[in-house]
Order: sequence, then C-alpha cells, then structure tokens
Amino acid sequence: MTASTSARTCDAGSVARTPRKSDKRTYLHHVDLIRATTFSLVIFVHCLTATTDEWDSVPVNSTTLLLHFTRNTFFALTGFVLMHQNFDKVDFRSTDFWRRRMKLVIFPYLIWSFVYWAVEDMWAHGRTNDIPGSLDEFWDLLKWGLSGFHMYFLFVMLQVYLLFPVVLWVVRKTRNHHVALLAASLGVQIAVTSVITYWQPPASIAGIWWHYYATFVPYQFLIFLGAVVAVHREAIRLWLRGKGWWLFAALVVTGTFAQVTYLMRVAGGERAIYASAAFQPTLIPFILVAIGCLYAIGQHWADRYRESTPRFDRVVKYASNRSFSVFLCHAIFIFFILYPQKNGEPWINTLGAPWATILMYVGTIACSLLLVELLRRLPGSSYLTGRPRLPLMKKRERPAAAETQDDDFVSEIEERSSVRQ
Repeated sequence: MTASTSARTCDAGSVARTPRKSDKRTYLHHVDLIRATTFSLVIFVHCLTATTDEWDSVPVNSTTLLLHFTRNTFFALTGFVLMHQNFDKVDFRSTDFWRRRMKLVIFPYLIWSFVYWAVEDMWAHGRTNDIPGSLDEFWDLLKWGLSGFHMYFLFVMLQVYLLFPVVLWVVRKTRNHHVALLAASLGVQIAVTSVITYWQPPASIAGIWWHYYATFVPYQFLIFLGAVVAVHREAIRLWLRGKGWWLFAALVVTGTFAQVTYLMRVAGGERAIYASAAFQPTLIPFILVAIGCLYAIGQHWADRYRESTPRFDRVVKYASNRSFSVFLCHAIFIFFILYPQKNGEPWINTLGAPWATILMYVGTIACSLLLVELLRRLPGSSYLTGRPRLPLMKKRERPAAAETQDDDFVSEIEERSSVRQ
C-alpha cells in the first residue's frame, strides 16, 4: 500500500462515524509513570549488558529476558496515545498527521545517528579524517537503524507513524469486533515470533532477514493492543480495580514459565544470549501480563495516591518529560564510560558486579540529564531532543505540569499525556 493510498483510505475512514468532539484535554497521569518507568528500565538493561557478560552469563540473560517487556511497552504505549488522540477526530488527515509527527522523530534520528557513527565508528577507530569520504558507510547503517545500538527504535517509530493511518482505519472499521481484531493480531504475532525463532533463512536472504527487529512487523500486535485499550480505556480501568493479586499471580506464573523454558534452552546447549532472545514465543504471555501490571500500577497510583504524593508526582512528570531526550543521548555516555581501558578491559568493569553496573547506571542517567537540560535550552531543541525548547529561566508562575501538558509531541515515547479523556 502506498502512502497516498493509505492517506485516501484513512481519510475516508475518518468520517465514517460521528465522533464526539471535545476541546477539553485532561492530563493522563498514569501514562507519565508508565513512560518514566519503562525508559528507566531500558537504560538499566543497557548499563547491565555493558558491564557484564551479556553473551554467556545465565543470570544476566535471565534478567534481560524478563526486561524485554519494556520495548514492547513502548509500542503498546504508542498505539495507546496515538489512538486516544485520533480515534474520535473527525478532521483527521493522514498528510497532516505525518507532517506534524514525523519531523519530531526523523530529525533526532538523523542527527543522533550521525553523532553515534562519527564517534563510535570513526573517531574511536582513528578515522575522523575519513568521515567526508565514508558517508556511504553511514548510509548503510542509517537505512536499518544501526548507528548506535538503540537507534533501531526510532527507525521503527518512523514506520509506526507512517502506518498509523492504516491502524486507525482498521480499529475504526472493527470497532464492534475488537476482541476478534486482537485475537487475529495475536495469532499473527505468535506466527511471526515462531518464524523468527525457529526458521533458518537461506543464505540468499539471510543478510536482509536479520533486520526483522528493525521493522514494524514483530511489534504489530503491541500497536493494536495499545490502540484497542485506548478506545476502551474507561471500561478497562474499571475492570482492573480489585484485581491486583490476580495480576501478581499471573505475573509470577508467566514469569516462571518464561524462566523455565529459558533454562531448558540453555541446558540444551543454546548460548545464553540466544536463549533469552526478545522474540521467543514462550515469552509472549509474560510480556502481555507485565504490560498489564505496569498499566494497572500506573492507573492505581493516578487514581488513589497521586494527589497525596506531590513530590513523587513532580519527579514522575520530570522523568517522563525528559525520557525520550535521555534515550537519544544515553548511549554516548555508556560509550565514553567504557572507553578508558585498564589491563585490556573497560576500567569500570574492574569494579566487579554489581558496582560496575550501579556506577554505570547512575553516571549515565546523571550525565544524560545534564546534557538534555542544556540541549533543551538551545535553539533547535526539537531537532536535537524531539522536545520544544525550554526557557533559560523557569517562570515561577507556571504550573509544574504545564510544560509537559502543552508540549505537542505525540509519539508513544514522547507525546505527552495531553490526550482527551
């Protein structure tokens, strides 16, 4: 399907019903907590694998196995936020959506991809002078999200934005059959992860096949899941009440199942890093339950405790507002912390576990926040951080939440919870 076809199809779908219109926007506080928690855990995983034996350590990969749910939470949150903002929008236009959203991801993607390539692939190998004549190498990495180990995420986000009008059209057309929609999407998800895990591609396509993780396909179910939850948000909020122990029990059962099957693969001779791969079909139940638990925790906090914990609320808002910007730059600090060597290995690793990981995490978060605070106050902040520029001096009269609530960035990771309730 071409972009123009997608636009025509979805624009037609946008007037197929009589949506309610509301000019009032209510802050969804639980989205802040979900986003801040997820990003914090993702950065922790990166720090953990950077300071341990990520290839063969069974305990390390046992941990990363369960924390794979964070990347899936990103995409579920994307579907949730975008659908909640656009499902009832009678004047939705695909071209307007793309023009408004794509630039807030594509420019940071291009800029930071170049930074990571120039520093890690060129400068670190004494090839700084070769940069002008090596742009073809940069392009080979850029086209698959490989400049920086985490940049594939933005590459997938661009695909999500491009395809969102189609997702919106499908969710609208199936609005009385969303259970069937999710069942079909889950079936596709199980099939896709099974093929990824068990099928060995022929050599003729193997070079392209392994880029599957940088495509929309392995995450399609999470997008639809978040989208459907957004449409039925209030009903789901009521259904989750009083089910905390049931959710906890489900988390323990599915987590145990994921761990047992992981250990069975390791015992069968599979290398730990491959046995803990993110697309193991046996991990799907835990991923879904973990996302549900995090959503329920966020909703419970927002409903019951947020007003009585104002300081924590401010921390959550701050972390959520800076999360995407920190995600963009955090890997450069991991690189520089690892760069100094001692006896042929990164100096920080000589501290041993868990101190190397703890120091890496604290240092990465602190340095990233300092850089983000600087970049957010420079001209062109949206190109560097995906967020609007902040004033050099904070206005005292402005409410703490206003900054994030007024921001107009709509991705799963960065679009504030300035969504209609």
